[in-house]
Amino acid sequence: MNSPTPAIVTQNAVRPLPRWALLLLCLAYVVPGFVGRGPWKNSDVASFGYMLELAQGHTTWLAPQLAGMPPETDGLLPYWLGAWAIQLMPAGLMSPEMAARLPFMALLVLTLAATWYGVYYLARSPGAQPVAFAFGGEATPSDYARAIADGALLALIACLGLAQLSHEATGYLAQLSCAALIFFAVATLPYHTAAPAVALVAGMAGLTLSGAQRSPRCWAPAASC
Repeated sequence: MNSPTPAIVTQNAVRPLPRWALLLLCLAYVVPGFVGRGPWKNSDVASFGYMLELAQGHTTWLAPQLAGMPPETDGLLPYWLGAWAIQLMPAGLMSPEMAARLPFMALLVLTLAATWYGVYYLARSPGAQPVAFAFGGEATPSDYARAIADGALLALIACLGLAQLSHEATGYLAQLSCAALIFFAVATLPYHTAAPAVALVAGMAGLTLSGAQRSPRCWAPAASC
């Protein structure tokens, strides 16, 4: 019994998008959300406050506080990234707010790249290949996988719920990026060894340090959380 195939796709149907067009679209998605604006939400402002306090040495790295209050989330990695960026940026080159956003721009780029490559390798798997035609003309595995990956990346960018959280310097973007790394690691494991292992360890460690684990107090009934 033949294994089922997911689609009937011709080679003409998977003509790839120009790489420059896809890269420009990603650039247009990433840059305007971070450059030339002030913090736009309470969580964005609060995160920057903790980063600035850490960078200036006004609070401890393992238990940061802002006006005597700890962060609402348990994850410390996002605050560390922003604080390190502020400290490493030469004085006068850019504002501390912009410097703190640079690691989160990189995290968003990493999210997009990990998603594209993860979907690409999933679409390259034998069970995902389109129907083979009797006289040829079906999509080649590489072109088919590239078209699916392009579509997945465009769908991710088109998510309206992603637009705001992905452009904030908060732990949510760090968690999203680490989850994308884990997805990439699982998808590419049949094809590579070193890269998936590094991505899996980095993703799991990043999720833990970003506060993705559920706080113990929230396991109590909702009325007491």
